[in-house]
Amino acid sequence: MDVDARLWRSFAAVADELHYGRAAERLHITQPALSRQIRDLERILGVRLFDRTSRRVVLSPAGQAVLGQARRALTESDRAVRLARLAAEGDWGELAISALPAVTLALLPAIIRSYRDAHPAIEVRISESFDDEQLAALTAGRIDAGFLRAAAAPPGVELETLLTEPVLAGLPADHRLAQHDRIELGDLADEPFVFFPRHRSVLAYDEFIASCRGAGFSPAIVQEASGISALGLVAGGLGVTIVAASYRAVSLEGVRFLPVVGHELTLQLAWAADNANTALPAFLETARETCRGIPSPR
Repeated sequence: MDVDARLWRSFAAVADELHYGRAAERLHITQPALSRQIRDLERILGVRLFDRTSRRVVLSPAGQAVLGQARRALTESDRAVRLARLAAEGDWGELAISALPAVTLALLPAIIRSYRDAHPAIEVRISESFDDEQLAALTAGRIDAGFLRAAAAPPGVELETLLTEPVLAGLPADHRLAQHDRIELGDLADEPFVFFPRHRSVLAYDEFIASCRGAGFSPAIVQEASGISALGLVAGGLGVTIVAASYRAVSLEGVRFLPVVGHELTLQLAWAADNANTALPAFLETARETCRGIPSPR
């Protein structure tokens, strides 16, 4: 049996006040209107909810039995209304975000903190993946936004450059350059490189190769690995690597990080143009604002 939430609200108010006049005032309706609503509810339920005399109003046994259910119904009704309004305003729901491993180290946590502070009812799910995987997931609607370095996107996917990032050389701690404060990319010309496979991020790979050639050499890539795995191989003395500056947050025994002059990374934000998730626009703006607060690399 469906009962109008308005009738439950009137019943709960009278049960709280045990006085029709005070309950009517609390509900901002007239006392006759409140009395009609209680009679309507009693007719629907087929029971008497209150025992009334000229001096007092008390809950009947049936009224006592149903009061808890009435309060639960009101709570659920109020919650449904609140969630509907929040969802319409983009303040309730779920967001699925994917990012490159380097982005999850520092930038993405800062974005998520700011976004959650402003939109605490939004559930944010995070995954790690690389460019092609993110673009496929965006096209299929499996994620709402991605952080990647793709040069181009398939039809229907929007790309926006967020920032350019400095890079670090990851060197074995006993490397001949490890005591420098910073190095030029050309200083690594004769080094064996541990570097990520090109298919993981074609743009970042090709830009690195172009920077190396601009510095007068072609890098000798002797091992393919990315992120923490690449740094592990560096610690083992298998070569040097180049990583985003966010990897400075990683403390790994046997690896020394040095800023590199002569190469930068471009970070892009991606989303499907037809994404109707009302929580997405505020997330995109939070990402932009967070990145605007990051100093440009020198």
